[in-house]
Parts: sequence; C-alpha cells; structure tokens
Amino acid sequence: MAKSERNMKLPFPKPPFDEFIEARLKGFEEHLQSERLKPSSIDQRMRGAREFATYLIGRPHRFRQQTKGKI
Repeated sequence: MAKSERNMKLPFPKPPFDEFIEARLKGFEEHLQSERLKPSSIDQRMRGAREFATYLIGRPHRFRQQTKGKI
C-alpha cells in the first residue's frame, strides 16, 4: 500500500478500531526497521500484517490486490 493511499482523507470519521489497527501497524513497521531487516523482508512482513488486519476488520481485498508474496 502506497503512503498516499494510507494518508487519504475520508469524508467520514474512521472507526476507532480502524485507527487502533493503523497505529499498531505503524508501530510494527517501526519495530521491524529497528531490527535492521532487509527492506524486502520488511515489505513482506508488512504485507502479511496488513492482510491479517484486513481480515480482522472483515473487509474484502481491493480489486487486483496482491495477497501472496513471491518466494
């Protein structure tokens, strides 16, 4: 997910759970960066974390969203 998509203004307030998940994802990304992982490893783990968060919220995937990484 591009940063411009994450910072997009919504015409309605975000539900509190969405804000909580977004904050936790940002914290998780900072944690991964502090572990000094390769950028590709960080991207792969963040993709999985975002996919899991989408599952928790109960929203379907975006059209043509990549849900599996390359091995």
